[in-house]
Amino acid sequence: MPNNEKNKPRKAAKPSKPVKRRASEGPQTLIIPQISPEMLESARRAASEGKSAQEIEQAALEADARRKAEQAAQQPPEPRPAEQPAAPKSEKRHRKTRDEAEEELSQRVHDDHLWLNNPLIMRGLGLAPVVVAAYDLKNAWMLCVAAILLLTTTRLLAVAICHLTGNRFRPVIYVYSAAILYIPAYCLLYYWFGADLTLLGIYLPLLAVEPVIIKRMENPDLETLGEAFRRGINNTVGFCIAVLLVGVLREFLGQGSFFGNAVLSQAPLPLAGEPAGGFILLGVIAALWTGVANAYVRYKEEEVQHIYVERRR
Repeated sequence: MPNNEKNKPRKAAKPSKPVKRRASEGPQTLIIPQISPEMLESARRAASEGKSAQEIEQAALEADARRKAEQAAQQPPEPRPAEQPAAPKSEKRHRKTRDEAEEELSQRVHDDHLWLNNPLIMRGLGLAPVVVAAYDLKNAWMLCVAAILLLTTTRLLAVAICHLTGNRFRPVIYVYSAAILYIPAYCLLYYWFGADLTLLGIYLPLLAVEPVIIKRMENPDLETLGEAFRRGINNTVGFCIAVLLVGVLREFLGQGSFFGNAVLSQAPLPLAGEPAGGFILLGVIAALWTGVANAYVRYKEEEVQHIYVERRR
């Protein structure tokens, strides 16, 4: 019997169940990388209060975050580097060709109605009223005021109507515009100068059909209102400068006076007060004026040529 009991197979022992340990049975170990004293103190307090491992870790992290915030508040802010202005983008400038430079110079000469392309001296517009009527400064001044009232306003009115009609009937529009505007212009002139206006004779109404006012109708290109205003003002100023210059010289040479006040006891050239003398005097002025203006234009053209010859080298 005893031998039989020894030969019987023994039953395998059941594995023992793991015993759960309570937090109060012993101290817990928590490993936190880069632990600061504040984190240790906060973890110790949380462990003594019997909190779980997650709560201890959360308390330590909160303590570390508070420490970093206090350190950041105590440190002065770092100065920001001065912002440098952005470098301007290098734009490749378009170099004008010789033809473009010469065309620009020609356009500038054409637009210079005061000197290089004066309507009276250089183009001979409005000669009849100036040669016959502008024999003294007073008459020249009345012609200037009439040109101021008619020249620019006629151009603006005609251009505006041409825009409405599709640039058709240009001659009729320009002539009728000048004729319509002449009526209020004459009323203003008579209000300012009175009976002295009759000294201009027929040459005052002749301004309504003078080329200096209606010559623009020959150009088929329709300009804008802004261009019409600018060019009309330039033509008006250039015409007035030339008329006043002729009036001053004719009065001084023909009468020896200035604006009705005697300057010389005897007139140096009485012929200047006559239409023939006025025509000769205006021709001399135009010759001198044109010579100086053409010399200046030739100088500018040679300057352009010299610039582009140097560039080729």
